[in-house]
Amino acid sequence: MFNNDTCLSKWHNSPHSLNGPLYWIERALVFFIVLTYSGLWIAILLGRAAETQSMIAPDPGPIARASWFPAYLALIGLLGLNIKKLGSASLKFWPIILLLGLAVASANWSLDPSLTQRRAIALSFSFMFGCYLAIRAPLVDTLRIIGWAWLTICILNFLLIFGAPHLGVHSELHVGAWRGFMTEKNHLGGEMARANLIFLALVYFDRKTPAGQNKKAWWLGLALTWMLILGSTSKTALIATLIPYLGFLFYSIAIRTPILGLLAFWGGLSLAGIGYAIISISPETVVALIGKDLTFTGRTGIWAIVIDLINQQKWTGYGYGAFWVTPDGPVAFIVNTLEWNVPTAHNGWLEVGLAIGYPGLILIICISLFALGKAAYLATGKHGPFVFLMLFQIILFSLSESILMQQNSHASSLFYFFTAYAFIARKVATDSQTPLLSAPHWALPPRTTKKRS
Repeated sequence: MFNNDTCLSKWHNSPHSLNGPLYWIERALVFFIVLTYSGLWIAILLGRAAETQSMIAPDPGPIARASWFPAYLALIGLLGLNIKKLGSASLKFWPIILLLGLAVASANWSLDPSLTQRRAIALSFSFMFGCYLAIRAPLVDTLRIIGWAWLTICILNFLLIFGAPHLGVHSELHVGAWRGFMTEKNHLGGEMARANLIFLALVYFDRKTPAGQNKKAWWLGLALTWMLILGSTSKTALIATLIPYLGFLFYSIAIRTPILGLLAFWGGLSLAGIGYAIISISPETVVALIGKDLTFTGRTGIWAIVIDLINQQKWTGYGYGAFWVTPDGPVAFIVNTLEWNVPTAHNGWLEVGLAIGYPGLILIICISLFALGKAAYLATGKHGPFVFLMLFQIILFSLSESILMQQNSHASSLFYFFTAYAFIARKVATDSQTPLLSAPHWALPPRTTKKRS
């Protein structure tokens, strides 16, 4: 769907000499890379030992590092086949490239230069994968591949939860909460919330297309992700899933008629005003409803100290990926003050500030605001609200999780995917005829012409 959805559309239907089987190879490689970013291979190779090989560990170990190499090689090959599109697109999303450049350059002043270099390389691949997803083909086809991958991931999590509950269910700390092959319940809940919105988008997009026969699979994905979110008991994931549904409801009402659109707009403002009033009058009651307190499980104490430390290195930061794993650095002050081993800032924006200072923080805020504005504009056409909702959901998660610039992270690659797509996307008018496109141009079977006798 949408053969003219980006500024790169002039390549979408170009004939190419490569054979049709490459189409399936490309899809299989993208599928494989998505599985890699879910952490599946590390879970298979390390089992529950993967919990101690987390993304914040100073050395994840040779097995964990090696598990990423096949995905990196596959991505390099895919980018090589799309080098012209990538070069053209880079002129459009240069601010995202500049953000990555700051992370790479921070090795020059990092608390641990060698670690920053390694993690910046890993971040580069997360960035490149997100950008590849943005340029590879029209949006819906890319979402379908991601959807099939996450349907597989959902099924595997269910098999582990019910087939080996000693591995898939928490037995300590969060007793009874589901975690599947993820590191812990909030990890599972967050990933399923993002997958749930992808399945919702696919149900919406595929309802009137030749690919509509896949709709049963997308409905199954919706059902499985909802069960996994509820089983994880993650309140943050539940809220981050429900809010986009509310946005989709308002969108569905607003597109009916101008009058309904106006009513939906004012209704949304009214609900926001009522919500703000309730929070202002009785914040304790509101946060108690989601199982939290006013410190958000100690996060506000971390945030206050982190903000002070950012101000001490406001122009440079402490180096990408180095702050929390340099025990003789400023993190020691946080640990001594709060009297526990704080693993992250639990806030994506503050994490960026720690890594690359105010320049990086201001840049990522500008990137996010532009992408959200462009996505809102796209919502007035055939794209619907989903690019906006997916970006908004990730940004919502970033308020309590360090996911915006995390290396080897599915959430981070999705953030780059949707921001890069917003940078190069073109609005598709609701009255346009947009034939289905199921592959990038280079993966299409070659055109054949009959010889005249």
